[in-house]
Amino acid sequence: MPQSDDHTTVLIADDSELVRKTVSRIMSRLGYHPVTASGGIEAVSLLQSSSFDALLLDISMPEKGGIDVLRFVMENGYALPVIMISGSGDIGQVVQCLKMGAYDYLTKPVDAHRLQIVLKNAFSESALRRKVRLLSAAVDQSPVAVVITDNRGYIEYANPSFTAFRNALTGCRLQENIFDDDAQPENLSVKFRNAIVSGKVWQGDYCNHKRNGELSWEHAIISPVASQGESGSHILAFMQDITESRKNQEALLKSNRRFRELADLLPQPVFETDGKGFITYSNRAGFSTFGYSRKDMKRGIHALQFFAPEDKSRLMHGLRMKKTAGPLGTHEFTVFRRDGAGFPALVYTAPITGRKGSGGFRGIVVDITELKESERMLRENRKKYLDLFQAIPDAIIVADAESGVLVEWNRQGQFFFGYTPEEFSRLHIGDLYPEQLREEAVAYFKKACTGQAGTLETQIVTRQGIRIDVHISSAAFTTENFRCFVGIFRDITQQKRSDRLVSENIRMKNDFISTVSHELRTPLFSILGFTGTLLREQDELDRETRMEFISIIHDESKRLSALIEDVLMISRIDSGRVSYKKSELDPSITVSDVCRSLKIRADEKNIDLRLRVCAPMEHIFADQDSLKQVAINIIGNALKFTHSGGVVQVRLSCDAQSLLFSVEDNGPGIPAEDIEKIFEKFFRVERSGEAVDGTGLGLSIVKEIVADHDGTVEVKSIPNQSTVFLVRLPLLMKP
Repeated sequence: MPQSDDHTTVLIADDSELVRKTVSRIMSRLGYHPVTASGGIEAVSLLQSSSFDALLLDISMPEKGGIDVLRFVMENGYALPVIMISGSGDIGQVVQCLKMGAYDYLTKPVDAHRLQIVLKNAFSESALRRKVRLLSAAVDQSPVAVVITDNRGYIEYANPSFTAFRNALTGCRLQENIFDDDAQPENLSVKFRNAIVSGKVWQGDYCNHKRNGELSWEHAIISPVASQGESGSHILAFMQDITESRKNQEALLKSNRRFRELADLLPQPVFETDGKGFITYSNRAGFSTFGYSRKDMKRGIHALQFFAPEDKSRLMHGLRMKKTAGPLGTHEFTVFRRDGAGFPALVYTAPITGRKGSGGFRGIVVDITELKESERMLRENRKKYLDLFQAIPDAIIVADAESGVLVEWNRQGQFFFGYTPEEFSRLHIGDLYPEQLREEAVAYFKKACTGQAGTLETQIVTRQGIRIDVHISSAAFTTENFRCFVGIFRDITQQKRSDRLVSENIRMKNDFISTVSHELRTPLFSILGFTGTLLREQDELDRETRMEFISIIHDESKRLSALIEDVLMISRIDSGRVSYKKSELDPSITVSDVCRSLKIRADEKNIDLRLRVCAPMEHIFADQDSLKQVAINIIGNALKFTHSGGVVQVRLSCDAQSLLFSVEDNGPGIPAEDIEKIFEKFFRVERSGEAVDGTGLGLSIVKEIVADHDGTVEVKSIPNQSTVFLVRLPLLMKP
């Protein structure tokens, strides 16, 4: 079966680039190699030119749809599972695809966990089908005759070897083909029938007639088969001509029937002793393993001399018991060769019994040096896996599936929950959760113990009473003694915080879109209204009124242009495409121009806008338009939030290294909790009882421009009293 590695290739056919990319990423994370096709025609071309292990196929695609591609796959005998992807939810199409041969279907958006399970099952079923085909081919090509009949003996299947071997045809009775009453023993047919009726496997040799009349020996294994819950509904038989083998066996039995000939083929030492414990027989492996010869055996070799002194008493006790039946047992000893070298061994012994009782014992010696080494490696691996268990950074808890009592935990689990090992061992799985979540957690535990639970996001409570958001993944497994639940607890507090930040960011962007729509609509309505009036009533309006309308249109156009420029500027900042044309300039000129342009707005609100430039004024290296935008945004904000009759003071000065540009107003100020947020995109200070206009981009643009000029921007505010913005920009260094 294809495993989840880079050699398992999955073809993804979908006309949506987003779906192809998303599913490809999931495939790569699962360890598969994804290949994509943007449509049915490309998918068919790839299938014809390359080999794939599975096909994920969108049902609805232009030109050549998924159903057409599925039909092509089925008609051309491609042996790969096809998983349909449906975005429409049309159950009729899904059923049609499944009837045509699709393995399964998924709905969009594709769930990674569901996809993993479906692929795993698909590859398992595909591998099973390959095994069935292989088994069928193996049976068909087997030199052993294989036949299946119904319980009356009528043949339902026979492989070619059986046809050649027996020349049987469908419709003949199996018993009549296998047994020849004239040649077989009188009670053989009766034994065969009794075995089949009682549901037992019959195995044996029997004599039969060949077509030319010659007698032949055949070996058969005949077994009743249960099909679809019906006990003994069929009979399975394996048959082989053993005439030659029988002849050879009879010849062998005539020459030597003693078991020692077979024992000499064994790699383990086989021995027999007399009643006094002296070796009377050893196979070749016994001589070669221990270094003795047949002459040594004739001179006398006592079995005890192979064992250490501390083990001899156990053996002597067994010999003195002189049991008349049953084995003396299996024991582990260190046995010694003739040269004194020892090795660990299992010694299987049984008494040799006769009419006069026990006359010694026989046994087999099995060298377990490699087994001992395997046990050592097993202990080392167990220690390694325990160390790994303890080193996993997530908290892991193991509980008894029956009682829910905690039985094991790793170091991180102990640290995470804050309990000592003694306290842990007295806890139930439900004790790890807050009381109001305990019922849900225990229900999840019970479901997980049956292997049906997936994951759970909940809260745990530590020994100190601290609640922590966690993601739990679980599994159930069975040891020699009991069934266990294992839960992996991952702290997702930071993830939850990030999710909240993402949600807040989405909310702010939605507010921004709403605000921008409003801010765009207001000047546009003014422009449309006044231009419409000018067009309709141009002859009736006097020159002064027309000029007033044109002035309003001009102002609203500038407002609209400024808004669009803010949006474009923040877009350039986000994409990293902001470019500056920096040059040496006098900042006082730029700031003075801004103050003059904003003087009209200040006068309209009856605000005293003051500019103070402290001499001498040094030059800076900056982009003039960007500096102008910084000044407009900060001074404009001050004018926006300063009430009628207020004062906005703009100052320019220099210290040893920096230009200091400050704007102070005596407006309502900024709440302390909002000071850190005012430079975030889309953020606007909420003021009770006041409508907040603007997009929330101005100060974010200021911060980015100042940072790109290696400067800083600070803000200090006293609620209901004043707010001061201070921008520092590096001076142009003189040579």
